[in-house]
Amino acid sequence: MKNSFRHFYFTHIDPRRIVSRINDGKRDLNSAIARGTPILEDQRNVILDFWKPYTRTFIEKKSFDIRWFDVYNKTNLFGNDLKLYIPDGYYYSVIDTFFNDPLRCKYMDDKNLYDLYFHDVNQAKMICRKEKGLFLDGEYRVITMQDAVNLCSKCGQVIIKPSVESWAGAGIKKWNAENDNISVLVDALSTPGSFVIQEIIKQHSCLSQFNATCVNTMRLVTLFFEGEVHVVTAVAIMGGKGAFTNHLHRGGLICGIHSDGSLFHTAFDGNLNMYKQHPNGPIFSDCKILNFNKCVDLVKSLSPRLFGMSKLTAWDITIDETGEPLLIEANFEYGGIVQKAGGPIFGEMTESILKTVHKGKV
Repeated sequence: MKNSFRHFYFTHIDPRRIVSRINDGKRDLNSAIARGTPILEDQRNVILDFWKPYTRTFIEKKSFDIRWFDVYNKTNLFGNDLKLYIPDGYYYSVIDTFFNDPLRCKYMDDKNLYDLYFHDVNQAKMICRKEKGLFLDGEYRVITMQDAVNLCSKCGQVIIKPSVESWAGAGIKKWNAENDNISVLVDALSTPGSFVIQEIIKQHSCLSQFNATCVNTMRLVTLFFEGEVHVVTAVAIMGGKGAFTNHLHRGGLICGIHSDGSLFHTAFDGNLNMYKQHPNGPIFSDCKILNFNKCVDLVKSLSPRLFGMSKLTAWDITIDETGEPLLIEANFEYGGIVQKAGGPIFGEMTESILKTVHKGKV
């Protein structure tokens, strides 16, 4: 009984978790609102009337901010119904915590476990890994740090990524034997914490054309709702010119993807600036993701594996040099909402989902 109460408290009541998510939404809003396009009074009335039934509880009220619609009004170039956008704070505090189990996600969201969860999925080759100071090889066998150095040296170049609580590309390091000496590698491997050490991904030209200095990805968000897995939104996230990562806070661009894999005509950066073409040249409306249908099929097939902890999952996928989908990361919770480029995340399902969440029944 005690453990059940602790789980319920952490998932549904814990004020620290809720306040943290609400504050995250406020920070994002404060950084974006000045660049938005204010909605008109009649738009405001329509939005408030639509949202009134879903802003009655304390958390719903605290996490709903009408000013988010000024932000989405700026980026809504595609004729979407403005009221269907989800304010970011509401999404993180109400919707994400309803469909996901924060306690289980916190402990299970570890890239060092991906070879167990997704053992049959195309991923970057694992050279070795570090788990709380212990070095393991790609098959989870205990090795020494010198063994890890030797494996990386044999590979020639590797990427080192934190395995838990890695946000916005923080903590990612690259090592290349042609440019860096062994001491640089040793220092990177000596960093406290847990991380994965992988072979550098070679991506297909359909994505590398945007930026060859980082891995460009697609974010596909799946929702298990009413007995079915839905891919509710899909966007391409590309690094800016010469960027090391593709994150929006580090110069990245984000562009919506049509169901046939072709890109929307306009992309946005983290400051809501609009781009018809990437700084490296490609015109977005002329671009198409190879085998996009395979990417959709992949995440829909993987989603049920996480059903016990995550029904709303944000998947980061790329296309490898052979043209096949390759899994980069699965955000079991708190995955970016990506509405700025992709439109209302739930589209025509929005009202049904809001009703379900408000009633508190899966």
